Amino acid sequence: MDTNRVLLAVILSLGLIFLYQELVLKRMAPPSPQAFKSARQSPAALPSASTPAPSIASTQAPPSIPAPVTAAGALQPAGVAGPERLLTVETDKFVARITSRGGRIRSFRLKHYLETAAPDSGWYEMVPQAGEFVLPLGAIVTRGDEVLNDSALEYTTSAPDNTTIAADEGAKLVMEAHAADGTTIQKTLNFHGDSYAIAADVSISGGPHNDAIGLALSQPLGAHEGYYDIPELQADVAGKVMVEAEKALRKGVAPVAGNITYAGFGDRYFLTAYLPASPNVGTLMMTFSGDQALARMLFSGSDHLNARIYMGPKKLEALEAVDPALQKSIDFGWTGLLAIIFLRALKMFHQIAPNYGWDIILVTVALRLMMLPISIKSQRSMMRMQRLQPQMERLRERFKDDQERLQREMVDLYKRNHVNPVGGCLPMLLQLPIFIGLYEALLNSVELRHAPFIWWIKDLSAPDCLPVSWMPQLPFIHCHGIPVLVLAMGASTFFQQWMTPTSPDPNQQRMMMLTPIIFTVMFVNFPAGLSLYYFASNVLGVVQQVFLNREFKNSPVTA
Repeated sequence: MDTNRVLLAVILSLGLIFLYQELVLKRMAPPSPQAFKSARQSPAALPSASTPAPSIASTQAPPSIPAPVTAAGALQPAGVAGPERLLTVETDKFVARITSRGGRIRSFRLKHYLETAAPDSGWYEMVPQAGEFVLPLGAIVTRGDEVLNDSALEYTTSAPDNTTIAADEGAKLVMEAHAADGTTIQKTLNFHGDSYAIAADVSISGGPHNDAIGLALSQPLGAHEGYYDIPELQADVAGKVMVEAEKALRKGVAPVAGNITYAGFGDRYFLTAYLPASPNVGTLMMTFSGDQALARMLFSGSDHLNARIYMGPKKLEALEAVDPALQKSIDFGWTGLLAIIFLRALKMFHQIAPNYGWDIILVTVALRLMMLPISIKSQRSMMRMQRLQPQMERLRERFKDDQERLQREMVDLYKRNHVNPVGGCLPMLLQLPIFIGLYEALLNSVELRHAPFIWWIKDLSAPDCLPVSWMPQLPFIHCHGIPVLVLAMGASTFFQQWMTPTSPDPNQQRMMMLTPIIFTVMFVNFPAGLSLYYFASNVLGVVQQVFLNREFKNSPVTA
């Protein structure tokens, strides 16, 4: 029994440490203050989300430029640039504004997602509007060691200023620019009303010889909403998934060559990615400049590029519709397969109950039913072990000087009462990846972003907090209020521990009673959806324990 108690204590301790490191330190670590420099702002020139935005059909091109845009690194226009022209393309999913200056995307707002949980916060903006940042959809050429971009070129097009595309329609935009050295760049963008993806075609002709042409992208690294949604460079090159954060980019990341499946920037919920089609074997180069992360894809031996551009939510269905490989851009951790299963189950239940809070409860019930045989077996084993404590203490006293005989007698006692000494530990290990898999599914599900439940819970992706004006701001809580759901989860955990049989060892009892406190502190800054799952699971566990306690109340023990 000493071995069993030590094993259980070690498993629980390691489990808690693992959870804290994996879920709190790695996944929820707050960004450095510098990462917040690029706070998202909506320019006054753009129409607000509440007002119908003018619709346009335009053409978008590949990603934005690689290195910081300087006069020395830009192709010079053939003539005097005219006034900037803005083209607007609107579909059921987004409103895009393309500027003639460099042929870039000036704004890309998602109509089904808001900036914050406030209803009047406006559509979510994929292109940061604060500071002097390189805009998406730039073309680049290399000539020796020189990298040139099209930021200074003025593109012309015959497309109308405003175009609206229905869900079953498409639109094509062709833009052309001429540089002083004779280089002509043509960008062709094909939009479709029911997709976040844009087919882009870039061709370069005339002018000096180009060693390579490419697509480039720049992304300011800053928090969108304060939920630690810091953009990272994400790519799949030569079959290897890459995720590079600001710290790595500042240190420097070596270029990677091979088949580029996709490359771009994404945070927890949204992604801007470029998927080269022809050619797709090139070099991905990553750098960091100022507050911008820079990435460029270079392809040698070609003057024509074909790619798709995805600017939208990290929604499984939307990503898979463009390319199943984009699924890898959602960071589900090492429990990815389980997380995807849970996420699909959550969406399935959403067809029954169109409220993600109730859907989480339904998933919890389903998981409890699936784990019921293992859970009951574990609890029965623990209860039997507890009831054998008096007999085991007598055996220890009787054979304290004969350890070999003591072990034989204890094994016989276990066999007579059909007890497995580690029967209560192994099921706990099986439930750990399930817990983490569901955590990853809830944490990375864009469907839960700003999804309300009931009463004060307005956003299941944000930490739970009941606003209370008189309560001071605590350093570890995101708002002036009380984490009611987290406290209820902690109380239910304590109640479940109190009802569950424990070892007579006072040290182990104290450790088990500390678990609710540890979990409560851990969950304060976790998404409310996860707290809801754990609270519902605890309630079901308490009900299960009530029935098991009745079952064992009068059952005999074989001495």
